[in-house]
Amino acid sequence: MRRRRKYDLYIVIFLAIVTLVFFIYSNLSAGSKGYEHYAEALKLYKAKDYELAYAEFGKIPHNSNLKQAALFRQARCATTLGKKELAIKKYKKVMRSNLKTSIVPISKYNMAILMYEVNDNHAKSQFKQIIKNYPESDYSIASNYYLGMIQSSNIPNNPKRAIKAKEKAFLYFKDYLEKAPDGRFSMNAIEEIKKLNVKLSNYDNLLIAKTYYQNGEFEKAKEFLNKTTMSESWSDFAKNEYKLGNKEKAKEYTEKGLKEYADAVEPEDVYEVIDGYISAFPTRKEGIQKLNSMELKSTGADYVAYLNCNEVVDKSVKEACYRTLYEKYPNGQFSADTLYNLFLSKYLQKKFYDAQRLGFLHTKKFPNAKSSPAVTYYMGKIAYKLKHYESANNYYKQVLYKFPDSYYALRASNNLYKDDGFLPFLELTEKPVVFPYRKSLDNNLVVNLALLKDYDLVEELCKKDKFIQSWIAYEKKDYTVSAVMARNAMEEISVKPPYDDLRWRLVYPLHYYEIVDKLKGNNNPIILQSILKEESHFNPKAKSFVGALGLMQLMPATYAEVVKNHNIPSNLDSVTSNIAAGSLYYSGLKKSLVNKDLYAISAYNGGIGSVTGWFTKINYHDTDEFVEQIPYPETKNYVKKVLRTYWMYGKIY
Repeated sequence: MRRRRKYDLYIVIFLAIVTLVFFIYSNLSAGSKGYEHYAEALKLYKAKDYELAYAEFGKIPHNSNLKQAALFRQARCATTLGKKELAIKKYKKVMRSNLKTSIVPISKYNMAILMYEVNDNHAKSQFKQIIKNYPESDYSIASNYYLGMIQSSNIPNNPKRAIKAKEKAFLYFKDYLEKAPDGRFSMNAIEEIKKLNVKLSNYDNLLIAKTYYQNGEFEKAKEFLNKTTMSESWSDFAKNEYKLGNKEKAKEYTEKGLKEYADAVEPEDVYEVIDGYISAFPTRKEGIQKLNSMELKSTGADYVAYLNCNEVVDKSVKEACYRTLYEKYPNGQFSADTLYNLFLSKYLQKKFYDAQRLGFLHTKKFPNAKSSPAVTYYMGKIAYKLKHYESANNYYKQVLYKFPDSYYALRASNNLYKDDGFLPFLELTEKPVVFPYRKSLDNNLVVNLALLKDYDLVEELCKKDKFIQSWIAYEKKDYTVSAVMARNAMEEISVKPPYDDLRWRLVYPLHYYEIVDKLKGNNNPIILQSILKEESHFNPKAKSFVGALGLMQLMPATYAEVVKNHNIPSNLDSVTSNIAAGSLYYSGLKKSLVNKDLYAISAYNGGIGSVTGWFTKINYHDTDEFVEQIPYPETKNYVKKVLRTYWMYGKIY
């Protein structure tokens, strides 16, 4: 009996192993076949052969992790072929799947639209479900528009019931406009509201005006602004007049609004109007002086005072200006930067204890302000000067930990590790830009679609992920859009990822680095690459408002001078020629400026004459004091940006 039981156990184990092997094999086979069929179907789809694409997508096995995407693509094929009922069935299959991937809400939304188009009574309930289940999505916002369309097409004949139905339709359109004033249906929504002929409040007219403004319809925006009250709409009146080119009228609205109604609108709108007002004057200084003379007391007064302090040249007067500003607005929007300027002023005066006191206050009140990396770094320098070496090192480590992608991270690293050369990186190991995530939350569906180069579907599924949108732009060879989009997305992340995170490569890609490295001459190629990135964001056709051209943003006269002295083609638009000329020009600057990269970078932006003049005008003892006292704000920021980019290239690659 025991022998029989033992024999039965062996059979059970054997069958379990066979089942497991079969399961693994069938899944591997399904995966392999799924990828093959999807790739082939996608080719047919892109070639607009929707009949064959539909059939090929249908060959993907049911247990493939691409099955949902295949059903979705079949629905798209059927829609394009005019077979809307068939498309609805395919979308329903997507939603019946056990996998809750990012493809489900878009399938539900597409299905609801098709139901609306074929007059299916269930469309209304589907749109309402989308709003309930996915309230923060774009599909929820667009569903309001469709609900408004459904409601407005079913107005009853009974007058009382008709009024209620129109009001309900209007509320749907209004909700859409509030959430998507520049959305694809916004202009249609306004036209539908006009047809409803409902009574519009001051807020409603302002909402429609803002929608027209967002869509560049400034004359129409003015029509509806004229139906609103000045107290609530003055900033919109001003902005709209600036867009229409009516500067004097815009200035009139701005001055009246700032004096009488500034607190009635959002601060951000006030600041935007102030910027527009300043730009309407022949010089920035004139605009700021005019605003300052108005002696404002309400919203915007702190911004005007802040701008005025920034314009002051005399150091002692500037410090007094910032002190008054901070005392008056200790918790205002510009107080962090104001306190930083006071802190830096004391540091440069060698009043280290006064600076330290202000630094402690800044660190406590504004731990994550734009000025926080600089304050933390200089607190380290102050501690070092006061011979508190351990404290100094702790501050430098804080900069590297909390602000790893800042210019001050480079400076902290220099001081912490005593990098004598100032620029620790001399060469890079190239790594490709790849899909920015190793895994996705939807059973890796998005990752798999990315590998299959189904960019359109990935883009649709990940509309709100700016890194994925950046990657798609990169794959489509729109490198400038890609880099800027990734940079903006990274700036929104408070705690930065480690340097090996794939998203960093999108922010700092190595476009043209092979050419840069080949044509570097005696220059550090990473510095040249950083200049190229900051000058043009990899756009070989870039042209500045002063006429600088190409990747390295060279003025034609500068380029002609380089061509005359070196054997390079006289074609400024050529990528290779532009980089070669940029490298040679930089070499010349560096050679003329005691062979220092810091001065050469400054001169690349501010001009060699300016830099040589600063040597005598600026009282400085080290790199930091020179950079912080560069009198041209644009050049000072440029130096910090280039060196920050240099640092990040070194850490990523």
